[in-house]
Amino acid sequence: MLYIRLKNILILLFIGLGVWLNLQFDINVAWPLYVAALILILTNYLFGTVGVAFRKLKSGKVKEAETILKMTKYPNMLVKTHKAYYHFTKGMIALQHKKVGIGQSELLKTMDMGLRTKNDEALVALNLAHTFFMQNAHKDARKYLDVAISCNSNDLMIKENISVLDKKLVALNF
Repeated sequence: MLYIRLKNILILLFIGLGVWLNLQFDINVAWPLYVAALILILTNYLFGTVGVAFRKLKSGKVKEAETILKMTKYPNMLVKTHKAYYHFTKGMIALQHKKVGIGQSELLKTMDMGLRTKNDEALVALNLAHTFFMQNAHKDARKYLDVAISCNSNDLMIKENISVLDKKLVALNF
């Protein structure tokens, strides 16, 4: 949160100082501050607060992650990778709140966009497989579990959960 507030303070400071320098001297002195403010504003639109929210979610701070993610006002303007992690984070938060439909919808969007690491892809696919399994959509659960398996994750928790869900699906002949 401090990072986000600091960024906004810097934007206001650069604009304010730029205006003051522009009035005192001329635009030749003030333009670097305007450019710096513009760059910081663009990063708000292109990257949002997704990185900070995702790190909070990974550390188990779901409420903070949710609050920070809501600060991203225009998710459709995010660059592709950040948009994928926006939906990933939003989906995982929804699942934490037992909103399976929303979580599933957001994670499905994520699968179409692609993520940076195979572990993240495996985690999304595993969560999708689990949500479909809970809805008795075993064919879809198997489909996403196979995707999770194909990611060859090196995360022990992911491997363990894949194994558990795989055994349940095999017992149901899927």
